[in-house]
Amino acid sequence: MAKKKSGRPHGHYCKICGEYKANEKFSGRGHAAHICKACSRLSAAEQAEAMTINRLMNLPMGRLSANDKAWLENRLHDHRPEVASLAQEVYKLYFPYTERNKRKKQLIINTLSFELHTEVFDEYGDELPVNCRFTANRISRVLTMTDFDGDGVEQSLILEGKKMSTLLRWVVHSLEIFMWPEDYNLTPSQGWPDDWEDEESEFDGEFESDEAIPEPEEDISWQVEIAYADHSTQEIVSYQGYLLDRPEELYHALLEYFQPEQEDFDVEYDEEASFS
Repeated sequence: MAKKKSGRPHGHYCKICGEYKANEKFSGRGHAAHICKACSRLSAAEQAEAMTINRLMNLPMGRLSANDKAWLENRLHDHRPEVASLAQEVYKLYFPYTERNKRKKQLIINTLSFELHTEVFDEYGDELPVNCRFTANRISRVLTMTDFDGDGVEQSLILEGKKMSTLLRWVVHSLEIFMWPEDYNLTPSQGWPDDWEDEESEFDGEFESDEAIPEPEEDISWQVEIAYADHSTQEIVSYQGYLLDRPEELYHALLEYFQPEQEDFDVEYDEEASFS
């Protein structure tokens, strides 16, 4: 009868490099200390760094215990560059939204411009053309909508109290507009023409440096321009012929401010009216 295979790796484990090696790779003392001959030649500092990296690479999958999390967070500020760099990468795997949530707390929108030239589905599932621009100003609390299909007719209103600040905080914290380029694989100009230098090799020198860069064939579908309170700015442009989920949610939210509320009314019946 064949012997049952064991799931344990063959050899002896080295706690420094984290590898299982043959017994002859260990000295008598190293065997007892779980340190192979190669790692025993390292200095104490090198052994400590190797053990730390080994632990980082072998943290348990899934949810970390409180002790493991605290240990990992301490390694983020480790004085050893390689350890700190690896710890940051590992931390992002376990807590991918930490950096994003930290940025939310730092971003306050002063002005926002949202322009659309595309089609949007309404509540009945009908696809309607949209050609308009919304602007919002946190300081003046003025919200405007310009309808380009209506000869550029502009409507404006003032959001009283903290309504404007609440709206712009919602744009940052719920819609996470600052992450749209990354989440939707968009660049400030949808990769055009900013990335021409990176793709220059594809054209084999077809365009000389003194020639004008050709315009994209597609029309702009929608674009966003933002100025933050910390004086940073953001521009997002999309040439896709449709709205993505969060830009569409922003559109409907802004449009609601300019749609008149439907008033309830009573229908009077006169004696001559008859319904069958």
